[in-house]
Amino acid sequence: MNSIIAWVGGKRLMRKEIIKQIPEHQRYVEVFGGAGWVLFGKSKEKPDWTKESEYQEIYNDLNSDLVLFWKYVRQHPEALHSELECQLVSRQLFNERKLGIFRTELEQAVSFYLQLCSSFGSNSENFCIRTSNKVFPLRNSEVIIKASERLKNVIIENMDYDSLIKKYDKVNSFFFCDPPYYNQEDFYARNGLNNFNKHNELFELLSGIKGKFLLTYNDHDYIRSLYKDFNVQTIETKYSFSGKQTEANNLIITNY
Repeated sequence: MNSIIAWVGGKRLMRKEIIKQIPEHQRYVEVFGGAGWVLFGKSKEKPDWTKESEYQEIYNDLNSDLVLFWKYVRQHPEALHSELECQLVSRQLFNERKLGIFRTELEQAVSFYLQLCSSFGSNSENFCIRTSNKVFPLRNSEVIIKASERLKNVIIENMDYDSLIKKYDKVNSFFFCDPPYYNQEDFYARNGLNNFNKHNELFELLSGIKGKFLLTYNDHDYIRSLYKDFNVQTIETKYSFSGKQTEANNLIITNY
């Protein structure tokens, strides 16, 4: 299935190739979760990935607003949908929500989604609406219920990448890592979080893990030099930003 939100750096156009390359594993960990395109696109059935009786899926992101939204999708889809049904598309309300004053967690989760859907490039900063009347897709109850069912048994974490990897690393773990791209970190900035700049530290951590990893990056000489001893593939893909498509080379890096 598809993700239910747009997110900078989402892997909608690469996920089929990524999923084809996922090895057998017992624990799936999405380290830089974002919109979760690979998680939503892959099978959740145990026989597809492991011969063991138990199978785990972990979604993680450092953005606490994003994590709160996914928790409400999973645990309270009806309440989330009910609130969205009565919301207005309004520049004034958009700017008021940016102040970040909320009475409840539900209000915060709804606000996060509304800002995402009615902003330029889904950056939650500049008001912009689609020409279509389907501004808020989650007003369709079937969409949010389906997403809730998919996330039912997924563990949702809100940790930094190194703590997460150390916590879940085992021989039968598989880590999908899609960090902010090198020299493009500013595109991912939101909610006051510091831009990710620990590319070398991520490399050092992944180099010593017990499990397997698949890492996606932009095609840059620095990244190629870091991971020269691993399997590096070049993938041609297109990115869509506010209706415009751009072609670019991406890297898929694995330790298997």
